[in-house]
Amino acid sequence: MGRRAATKSTSIVVKQTDDGLHLANSILWLDSRVSGDLSFLSSAATSTELPRVPQVIATEETVKILEAVRRRPNALICQYNRPFSIGRLKMELLPSGCVLGGASLYVETDQGRLLYAPQLQSHRIPTVRQMQLKRASTLILGVANPDPSATSPNRKKEKERLVETVQKWVAKGLYPTIVCEPVAIAQEITKLLTEHKISLAVHETIFKVNKVYETFGSMLGDYSKYSRRHTRGKVVLMPKAKKPGATLLATDAAKGPILFVDAFAEALPKSLTEAERFVISPSCDGAEIREIVQMVSPKELYIFGPYAKRYVDDLHGACPVIKPLFANDQPTLF
Repeated sequence: MGRRAATKSTSIVVKQTDDGLHLANSILWLDSRVSGDLSFLSSAATSTELPRVPQVIATEETVKILEAVRRRPNALICQYNRPFSIGRLKMELLPSGCVLGGASLYVETDQGRLLYAPQLQSHRIPTVRQMQLKRASTLILGVANPDPSATSPNRKKEKERLVETVQKWVAKGLYPTIVCEPVAIAQEITKLLTEHKISLAVHETIFKVNKVYETFGSMLGDYSKYSRRHTRGKVVLMPKAKKPGATLLATDAAKGPILFVDAFAEALPKSLTEAERFVISPSCDGAEIREIVQMVSPKELYIFGPYAKRYVDDLHGACPVIKPLFANDQPTLF
């Protein structure tokens, strides 16, 4: 209470809402869909829903993905590592390492430096730019993994296991259907399977996003668009059902085995056997988050997401101030 009472009017305050974050005393929102006049859009991976704010700040790649699966938003196109200013805010987009066009936002003001990183991937993914960080006095992290103490399965080994499983089924004359997120993971799997000369057909949504990747130089190999009539003798890559609990392939009945790929083991159907489930995470686990905090070296760390409190407890002592952000809470950042 005392701290808020002493806050100067020039201080930056962040507010988490049900529709993204807002930097008070500015027109800038962070990953909002309908709120405010200007919103930074970190990627097209978390949702392919079209933002309805008057204008977004985004990379060209993010805008192209949205245009491919929905329609083009009104966007201020920004490139990585090219500083720009809006009012008193000097900003720069940094690659997040998760998805084509995915970005973190670095903000400089007279009161300090802020890094907004809703999703990060420290592992090198061949289809996207590698993660970049900058030291900042305040770090805002989004977290999605339910367990900050859990170590994600080794990505390389999980990808190898996926290829081996697919090859074993194909050798038996059966062609699996692989279910995964249509943006980021689907493109990584496309490249993985085509590199191993596995005949592949992909759902129309994945096909459209794949073509955007290829437009920007991430070549994904030889594959075709899925068709129930004409796809024979091919492994099929399908997007996850949009609604929780929805039937896997409501309109596309799978004739072969079904394999699930998800970011976290907790999100996979409990009924699956070990051979049917694979964890290939697009973002950092708890141990990697701790390493990122050390690299950014903030004085203040704010964490948002459904498991924020767990990460605050797990990261105790990682920097002087660590707090969760909750909807309608407004902690002072500088």
